[in-house]
Amino acid sequence: MLTAIRSNPLFDTTGTSGTAGTTTADPPVGTATPSTPRVLPTNPTGMGKDEFLKMLVAQLRNQDPLNPMDGKDMAAQLAQFSSVEQLQELNTSMTAAAKTQDGIAKAIEALSTSQTQSSDTLQQMIEGQMAMSTVGKTGVTTGNSLFVDRDGSGSIVIDAGTMHGPGRVTITDTKGNVVGTAALDNVATGQQSFDVRDLHIDPPLAAGAYTFKAEVAGGGALWNAVKTYSSGRITGLKYNQGNPILIIGGSLEIPMSQLTQIRG
Repeated sequence: MLTAIRSNPLFDTTGTSGTAGTTTADPPVGTATPSTPRVLPTNPTGMGKDEFLKMLVAQLRNQDPLNPMDGKDMAAQLAQFSSVEQLQELNTSMTAAAKTQDGIAKAIEALSTSQTQSSDTLQQMIEGQMAMSTVGKTGVTTGNSLFVDRDGSGSIVIDAGTMHGPGRVTITDTKGNVVGTAALDNVATGQQSFDVRDLHIDPPLAAGAYTFKAEVAGGGALWNAVKTYSSGRITGLKYNQGNPILIIGGSLEIPMSQLTQIRG
């Protein structure tokens, strides 16, 4: 009696291609799914001392017992890490010191600016008080101006240097016309002044502004020009950008700082 043999894949002699004795695996269905790359943890601030020690301990635990880490290598790694850590701390300290020094420099600059402004203000106040006290007195400055008051008074100031002897003065008006000449007796060396009322000028000078030239015959027949100064009564005071300006003889305006002398 024949018994039917059940179909068994292990004994299937018919392949998908119809050839006996061979089998062919079915190809996978669908697209291959790529594996997700492993993301290693990162420290945004860099490896610190704790991270380094943890890594070193893990390395010691997992080392090959038959081929352990050389103690020299471990010491070298520790020394390198210590050096790097010290450099980082030094850099942090230097950065903080630089910020501190920058702050100190700015504070000193601000203090210097404040002191300069205060000094300038104080100087202007002092000059203003001094300028007010000069009104009515005689001021002397560089130049060759002569101011004659209503009473005929006026000063001619010269500096003969090392020369001495007889001298003379020539006076001109504002238009350049010579209006008088006079002899200067006994001119001495250095700076000196002569009152117009003591000079023999004919006719006498009217009140107003003039210019003059002074000469000295120092030890010879030749007349030598000497240095002259502008002199006159200080009649007024005004300010220009906070600086006092003196008015001499009603017309000559000079800064307070340009006065060489103040006479009572």
